[in-house]
Amino acid sequence: MTAAMLIAACTDNPSPDTQEGEDPDVPPVSGLTGYADPEGVLLLNGGEYTMENAFLTFIAADGTLENRVYASANASELGNDGVGMSMSEGKQYILCNDWRRAEGKENNGLLIVADAQTLRKEQSFSRAQMTFRHPVNGTMEEVDESLGGIAVLDSRNVFIFAQGVLRFDCSTGGLSLVEGSYEIGNMGTANTVESTVSPRGATVVDGRMYALAGGFWSSTALLEFSKGEDAVSRRLELGKGDLVSGMCRTEDGTLVAATYYRSRPNSGFLYFIDVESWSIVDQKTVTANISPGTHSNSGITRIGDYIYFTGAEESEFSSSLKTTLSRFSLGTGRTEKDIVDFRADEPDANILDCNVTGDSDSGLLYVAVSQENMEGLVPQSHILVYDCNVEPPQLVRKISGVTHYVRGIYPM
Repeated sequence: MTAAMLIAACTDNPSPDTQEGEDPDVPPVSGLTGYADPEGVLLLNGGEYTMENAFLTFIAADGTLENRVYASANASELGNDGVGMSMSEGKQYILCNDWRRAEGKENNGLLIVADAQTLRKEQSFSRAQMTFRHPVNGTMEEVDESLGGIAVLDSRNVFIFAQGVLRFDCSTGGLSLVEGSYEIGNMGTANTVESTVSPRGATVVDGRMYALAGGFWSSTALLEFSKGEDAVSRRLELGKGDLVSGMCRTEDGTLVAATYYRSRPNSGFLYFIDVESWSIVDQKTVTANISPGTHSNSGITRIGDYIYFTGAEESEFSSSLKTTLSRFSLGTGRTEKDIVDFRADEPDANILDCNVTGDSDSGLLYVAVSQENMEGLVPQSHILVYDCNVEPPQLVRKISGVTHYVRGIYPM
């Protein structure tokens, strides 16, 4: 696809209409085209890591589908085992684990920075380049072999979820471990760096990044990360729930944080947070499982006045996402379980590749499913698209045989 590039006039002084902190040479989101078209959707395929590298699938506003679009725009592929993406200032930041190597393939980078409109590569950083200083031992450490996600404020503040949250500067290559995002395990012996922060639903609001803490090492809390700072700026304790499901935003911009207890099935908690006043303005209880399973993207997503989720049957040692859709009404507080059965629309929908993702502008919900998940196997995979503007949500499109182990779905 030929992406039409916007031509910005160069000037020594920003336009009077330029907001403080904005780059006058970067087109606003509404003006982006090509693979960053606000009405398009990108899907990051993790790929079957023993056989292929990660790749991108693009669904245009008119429904046109293009596969392996990054490879088409460049002379190389993405790295191995895709993890997550984040767009900022007209750039797409693509994170791959790149720990293993597929047969006959190159390891093309743990982090790739590409023009968001054309997907042409501008920078790439190998795993060997991504090291940080251990806070106790003082040695240089490589990032985890299993990364969680990425959220970007700008090119000098790229937050990577690994052993805690790491802040990367693309201009200097510096990688710092953010204080307040980790704990030290096996103190005095192994001194392992243990993350306390989840990537699920991490979001950028007004030049700051917000993510949820929780799990074995931490109570549940909302954390704020700021530009140029290697320490958490603010922490807001939530209360109920010891694990993180995810996060989304209401129409007025209020953050919604979802937590749950593994030991209490059919119960979850929603916290409504005003970041300006740094306060919890409302709380709700969901009478259903809202566990995100083992996936790194948010376990909840909002369309209109509903928060949608699938939920997982979870124990201490296993987790299995359900293949039915449930929702919580922000208006009535009512929980509706199993309103859509994905297997009724696609018999091969045995496994969810990632948690469902909604586009709040179009009202469409995207569901990535596969027949099975097994090393060395490229499964029968499908993308199911549901229209949530009608009652009940209806399947309006099925895309089959294109994606492989989708890690994240990104309405632009």
